[in-house]
Amino acid sequence: QDKKRFNTEQVTEIIKESLKSVLADAEYTHSKVPAWNATIIENCLQKLKEINKNYKYVVTCVILQKVGGGFYVGSHVYWDNVHDGKYNRQWVV
Repeated sequence: QDKKRFNTEQVTEIIKESLKSVLADAEYTHSKVPAWNATIIENCLQKLKEINKNYKYVVTCVILQKVGGGFYVGSHVYWDNVHDGKYNRQWVV
């Protein structure tokens, strides 16, 4: 039963590792953002599938230059609270 449960701690580590591997020493460069975005998403999906192939994963990545403008993102999900889950992560450079 616990193997089917969404493991937030494990997902947190996967996301942190994926972000750090791409953005750790990066300085914002507009032309590099599409490649960073694709790499982060692919790394996350690959590692998530390795821990449980029975889930359907949705990974979204937004990379913005920090110039003082506002940005708001909202999401709403409906699921089985026992087995499913959601995790959000903000990375500020």
